[in-house]
Parts: sequence; structure tokens; C-alpha cells
Amino acid sequence: MFSTLITILRGRQGRARDRMETVHAAIIVEQKIREADEGHEQAKRTLASLILRERNDARALGALETRIGDMEARTRKALDAGKDALACDGAQAIADMENECEARRSALERTRLAVQRLRVTIERSARRLTDLRQGLITARALEAERRTTQDLRGRIGGDAALSEAEGVLERALDAAGSCEEYDILDGINAELSGDDLVDRMAAEGFGAARRTSASDVLARFAAHAAPPTPQTTSA
Repeated sequence: MFSTLITILRGRQGRARDRMETVHAAIIVEQKIREADEGHEQAKRTLASLILRERNDARALGALETRIGDMEARTRKALDAGKDALACDGAQAIADMENECEARRSALERTRLAVQRLRVTIERSARRLTDLRQGLITARALEAERRTTQDLRGRIGGDAALSEAEGVLERALDAAGSCEEYDILDGINAELSGDDLVDRMAAEGFGAARRTSASDVLARFAAHAAPPTPQTTSA
């Protein structure tokens, strides 16, 4: 039971973390890019120092090889002149310089390998930073779209308000249709009671109408407005 609760809590924490990362993705990516940029710049400075060391080591090695060549020439001349002691000192100096030269070659090779590896790492990091910056543009656009959608829902009261408005409109349209239904129902009732037949016969002049119509009112007005007919006297 306890382990299950721990699992549920961890699951909720992970879900909350994922939601937070999704909502603030642009901010998180922007900060990570800033941190990666700092490391990238530091790596470039390190590469620059390694390249400088490589060049210095190469120059030192070249100078040492030149000294070795010069000492060899001097030592041969000493041998040819029968200066064995001087030639022996020259040979010892050559041996020391050759040992130093070998050590410098090894160090230079290691420096060159380090420069090569760091170049590859920096180039890879530069490509990944470019991809991240492009992704950041997309993340910012999505975040702006999400904020716009949330603002729109806030202004119109959300989906609940839309549903309520649709329901009111639907009921109003149903009510308008029911009025027409009531008129049809009144006509059916009139037919069943015979009132409709009486009205139709009165309209044809057979008997008096059940209700006064507008034409009856107009006829009455016309009768009152007509002058009286003059009477003729007999001679």
C-alpha cells in the first residue's frame, strides 16, 4: 500500500514536471542555449590556446632540429681535426638534443590530436546550437499561440459559455417553429368543428359571417359617407 502511494506521488510529480516543462518550454530552452553558449565559447578559447601551443611547439622543434644539424656539422669538423675530446662533447650534446627532440615530437603530436578532437566537438556543438535556436523559434511561436488561445477563451467565457449560447439559440429557433405549429393546429380544430366551413360559405355570400372582417368595416364607412338619394315629386 505504501509503495503504491509512493508510486502515485512520483507519477504525479513527473506529470506536473512535464506539464511545467511544456508550458515554459521556450524559457527552459533559451536558458539551456545560454548555458551551452558559455560552454561553447569556453571550448573555443581552449581550442585557441591549444593551437597556439601547437604552433609554439612546432617552432621550438624546428629550432631544435636546426641546432642538432649545426652541432653535427661542428662535431664532424672536430673529429676531422683530431679534437676527440671536443668531438665527444659535441656528440653528447647531439644525443641530449635528439632526446629532447623526440619528447617534443611526442608532445606536439598529442597537442595536434587534442586540437583535432576539440575541433570536431566544437563543430558538432555549433550544429546542435543552431538546431536548438531554430527549435526555440518554433517553441516561442507555439507558446504565443497557446497564450492567444487562452486569452480568447477567457474573453468569451470558455467552451461552457459557447455551449450555453448555442442551447439558448436552439431553444429560440424551436420556439419559432412551435408558433407555426400552433397555427396549423388551430386550422385543424376549425375544420373539425365546422367553423371553417361556415366562414367559407359566408365568404361566398351564403349567410352572415361569424366575425367582422376589415372589408365589413370599410363597407360600413362607405355607406355612411354616401349622400342620400334625392326623392322625386309627382306633378
